[in-house]
Amino acid sequence: MMAELRPAEGLPLLPTMQVEPHARRLALAVVLASVVVFLAVVPFAKVQLAPVNAFIPIYESALLLNDLITAVMLFGHFSILRSRALLVLACGYLFAAVIVIPHALTFPGLFAPAGLLGAGSQSTAWVYVLWHAGFPLFVMAYALLNHRDGAQPRLIQHPGRAVAAGVLAVLAAACACSVLTTSLHDVLPAILKAGKYTPAGSAILTSTWLFSALAIVVLWRYTRRSTLDVWLLVVMSAWICDIALSAVLNGGRFDLGFYAGRIFGLLAASYVLIVLLLESNRLYARLAVAHDDALLRTRDLQRLNTQNEERAAQYAQALDELHYKDEEIRAVVQNIVDCIITIDSSGVIRSANPAVEQVLGYPAADVAGREILMLIPELEYDAHFFLRDKMVTDTAALAGSSTEVEGLHKDGRRVPLELAINDFEVHGERLFIGVLRDISERKRFIAELWQARAHAEHANKAKSAFLSNMSHELRTPLNAILGFAQVLTSESMPLTVEKRKHFTTHILKAGKHLLVLINEILDLAKVESGTLALSPEPVGVAEVVRVCQEMMDPMAEQRGIRLVFAVDSGLHVLADRTRLKQVLLNLMSNAVKYNRPGGAVSVACTAISAERVRITVQDDGQGLDAAQLAQLFQPFNRLGQEGGGEEGTGIGLTMTKRLVELMGGSIAVRSEVGVGSVFTVELKSAAPMQHAESPDMAGAITPRRAGLAAAPVRTLLYVEDNPANQALIQEVIAFRPDLRLLTADDARLGLDMARAHRPAVILMDINLPGMSGDEAMAILRADPDTAHIPVIALSANAMSRDVARSMAAGFVRYLTKPIDIDEFFEALGSALDPAEDKTLQQR
Repeated sequence: MMAELRPAEGLPLLPTMQVEPHARRLALAVVLASVVVFLAVVPFAKVQLAPVNAFIPIYESALLLNDLITAVMLFGHFSILRSRALLVLACGYLFAAVIVIPHALTFPGLFAPAGLLGAGSQSTAWVYVLWHAGFPLFVMAYALLNHRDGAQPRLIQHPGRAVAAGVLAVLAAACACSVLTTSLHDVLPAILKAGKYTPAGSAILTSTWLFSALAIVVLWRYTRRSTLDVWLLVVMSAWICDIALSAVLNGGRFDLGFYAGRIFGLLAASYVLIVLLLESNRLYARLAVAHDDALLRTRDLQRLNTQNEERAAQYAQALDELHYKDEEIRAVVQNIVDCIITIDSSGVIRSANPAVEQVLGYPAADVAGREILMLIPELEYDAHFFLRDKMVTDTAALAGSSTEVEGLHKDGRRVPLELAINDFEVHGERLFIGVLRDISERKRFIAELWQARAHAEHANKAKSAFLSNMSHELRTPLNAILGFAQVLTSESMPLTVEKRKHFTTHILKAGKHLLVLINEILDLAKVESGTLALSPEPVGVAEVVRVCQEMMDPMAEQRGIRLVFAVDSGLHVLADRTRLKQVLLNLMSNAVKYNRPGGAVSVACTAISAERVRITVQDDGQGLDAAQLAQLFQPFNRLGQEGGGEEGTGIGLTMTKRLVELMGGSIAVRSEVGVGSVFTVELKSAAPMQHAESPDMAGAITPRRAGLAAAPVRTLLYVEDNPANQALIQEVIAFRPDLRLLTADDARLGLDMARAHRPAVILMDINLPGMSGDEAMAILRADPDTAHIPVIALSANAMSRDVARSMAAGFVRYLTKPIDIDEFFEALGSALDPAEDKTLQQR
């Protein structure tokens, strides 16, 4: 395999081409010009220039494209040459391209005043350091690997896997650098203060500068002076000018050195790309010329072939036709990929072509004179072809037909074959010719097709069942909501106050059930798509069980179920606290709901090893049979409880299993009909987290002023385009005589009303016509007249990313529709109280 790959090294590609004199002179001229410009700029490097906001995105976009295209082209060269050194260099350019992204995202004032990704004041500077120290590392590794391989490089046999591994490694390194410079930036020394370099920053950046100089020394000492090596020396020279001007000799950001250095960096990223493109054009031109020459030669060959055919036809008349045909057939048989064997009437092989060795492992010379049964044992019993020691005489029906048989390979394995057989006569002797074709790949392909079809049918059935169950579960509470709503709005049905209250209670109950179902479906969708975010931490099991006990006590007491807990207070598990509580509440609520009257639910927690903790929830219910256990964790499958008196969605146990597995644990169940069920959850154990003592918050609470007069009527502004939602909030606010509600149908009208009326609180929908709520929030915060007004988001967007985006925009609270009245008033009160305190202070 290695010998087959080495000829690629002779191809006229940039990494293997010896540098030509004119190219060497051009590279030297570029370096000298860079030095001249560098020396001319150095005296003015600290001259402060006006910050150009568009410079950084333009510069880094060009840098990203140049380095990325260069990396792709180098990966392409690597796929041909398969040199480890070239793979490392391509990864270096990919690293230089990828690291630009966190540098841009964390740059202050580019996308956010303090940068994105949780950036600190030093994040961008440290990304720059890791960026400009990382690329020389790759260059030095390239040079050292070139030197180590020497004249006989170690070629990589699977370039595709190597490229994938290199890309993943580069992405992992870039992510690690991003995390180090953002989340952990506080542990890093300060490089910049007030836009100027600190002494530590100057030392670090100077070291990075010298590190790049070391890369030039390594390149000069250890490379073979190919065209690529020479231009890498030019790149590193420009790289040194970049670091010197923009990070060592200048004073800080947006001075002349800052701009000039980045221009040198852009040139450094462009040199190899330009040379690659020029060399690609030259190679393409040579390929075009070669193609034209090949076409001319092909025409000449065709003309010569025509002449040869004419001469062969003339010679054929003078030669023995039988001899000519024999030679022609022999050539075809020797070169065909199928096995061709000739057999006499007694079943003995007369001859075989070389393909028999590829298919069955026997050299052609070894099978001559042996029985056909050695290759195809089953023919001994197949009356269509052979009987023992003789051929079937009637083969007219078999002419042109084929059948599947099993051949016996030399190593003993069975090989599926397609066999076609015909008879012929030579000098009065009857012979048989058989054509054997290996159909292993065809059989495997057909088997894979059938398997894929079976998987697709299974997935389609599962999808249909899921949609059918989800439709049923959604329509059930909707039926109650719409049915009772129609009764309430009907003028032909006289209703008493008690019936209206009863029907309204059913509507609320069904609506809450529908909301629970939607939330569980959304959670399940997040789990299945891999977007559910977990925060693993050491969690005390006893603490979570105690919270669950407080929530379950009323439900258990109402049903007469006794709760028994046996939990060691010292046990901790590695889990997401909220999701662990969700898992235990699901298991405990099921154990209470489906228990027998007067039964008990036992919750226990034990350490089964130093690494694992087991939590068990046991009930005294009716238990489950084997068929029910097999369907236990299927979505929307309530195991025959759909018509019972207990409400449920059929998703709880599915979510429980997914959550436990996402937290690195496992869940199991054992059950006996008439006895009850035991659910077992095993999670990784963890050492308890060390918490700092909380300050006494009681002392921080300031009592309200005594003798405060009754609060005046305060104004609320509700920005909502849906009339029904406006009407609902109007009815809710009507219960508060101290509040006055104003409404606006779109964001622009809402902004005008906010400036005119200065409301105490603004309720804002997110999806508004013309301008979104997030955009309106930005305008409110930018206006000094409205910046102090608390704004509460009231939206149907319930996804976590939507909530996080709006909270980052400045909303004090985020409430999702349908609203909970108690939660709404609580949020309204928390927003009004600071406004009231501010008014009192102004008095």
